[in-house]
Amino acid sequence: MKPKLFKGGIAIDKRGSVSFNNSLVLNKIKRFYIVKNNKKNFVRAWHGHKIEAKYILCIGGNAKISAVKINNFKKPSKKSKVYNWVLDSKIPNVVYIPPGYANGSKSIKKNMKLLILSTSTLKQSLNDDYRFPEKFWKI
Repeated sequence: MKPKLFKGGIAIDKRGSVSFNNSLVLNKIKRFYIVKNNKKNFVRAWHGHKIEAKYILCIGGNAKISAVKINNFKKPSKKSKVYNWVLDSKIPNVVYIPPGYANGSKSIKKNMKLLILSTSTLKQSLNDDYRFPEKFWKI
């Protein structure tokens, strides 16, 4: 399975708007958390899991989201393909990061906020946690 973008939409009329993502099914979600970057161009990377999957929605500002398949968690290849998306809080697109991938983010504007939905409990996630240097792959 590869990372995927679930496209959202917005309906606008005289009353206001409704933002939605009707193609996203969240039946395996166990928790969520919010990541906020105060500075423009701030990078948080790379964080991977063998079992956990994540769904990422930008709820403030803009962010670049990147994901890379980990071929070997002890010695990953620097040549692995990096997938990239730009998320805008005005459009409810969601990036899916499947198990077996590392992900990272970069704030495009100040005060970027990401809502991250996880398929693992915190305890499960901590036992499935792999970190790689920020500059190992390019965001």
